[in-house]
Order: sequence, then C-alpha cells, then structure tokens
Amino acid sequence: MEISPSLTVEEEKARLDEKYEKLIDQFEDETAAYDRLSRVSAIATFGGVLASVLGPLLYYSSIGVSNPYHAFAAGPALYVTIGGIVASKLLPKMGILYANHKKHQVSRVKYRPVTGVCMCDLYQFRTHLRKMDKAGTTAERMRHAKLANYYKHKMGWA
Repeated sequence: MEISPSLTVEEEKARLDEKYEKLIDQFEDETAAYDRLSRVSAIATFGGVLASVLGPLLYYSSIGVSNPYHAFAAGPALYVTIGGIVASKLLPKMGILYANHKKHQVSRVKYRPVTGVCMCDLYQFRTHLRKMDKAGTTAERMRHAKLANYYKHKMGWA
C-alpha cells in the first residue's frame, strides 16, 4: 500500500503511533550523544578550514613579515594550510561515521529484535509523515510522501 498525499496520512501515523512512537523516542534519547557528536563534527569542519587558512596569515603578520601572502606561498605555511584543510575535512568525517556506526549498533542490538526494522529508518519514516502533515504546499506534501514511501519500502512494510 503506497502512502498517498491524501487523508491516509492520519491512518498511517495512527498506526505508527500505536506501535512504535515510544520506541522511537527512547531510541532518540539513547542516541542523543551521538547526534551531538555529529553536530560538533560538522561545525568543526568549518572552523578547522578557517583556522588552517587564517592561522598562518596571522602568524606571519604578527612576526613582522612585510608581505605575509608572499611568505605564505613561498614557505612551509602552504603545506601546513593544505594539511590542515585536509585534516579538517577528514577528522570530522570520521567522527560522523563513528556516530552513525554507534547509532546503527544500538538499533541493531537493542531495537531490531523488537521492531524487526532499523530504528534510523523508522525515525526517518516518522519524520516524513510529520512533515507531510505540516506541509504548506502540495509539492512539499508529495515530496515527503515519496520519501515516506521510500523508507516504508526500505523497511519492507510495503
């Protein structure tokens, strides 16, 4: 059964609420630390790139180099900057991957035997059902219905 952008949303949501709402909330509470790690990692990417570029320029400006851009391009600061940018992209990505792995591990060990599906997919399904209810336009409602159908098929409910 496909989720249409018509009135079946309330029926689907009611069916979801009865069985899984508490489990999804409990899963969210248990994995909140991993969500925070993902958010901090995403912000660290931006901050690391800025620090990698501005740090050497500020250093050369503070020691009295007449043209810090020339010293930056000619010296080892260029390599430090490139290394810093690469590290700023890779290290936070590793944090995000670790958080994602731990969330799936919690889902696989604790919730999958009870629900039979991955809690991450179930959470996304619920999110799109809620966004479908709050959608202001038909196009937005159809987009969330399509995404809800995707997660429904992914979980094997269709």
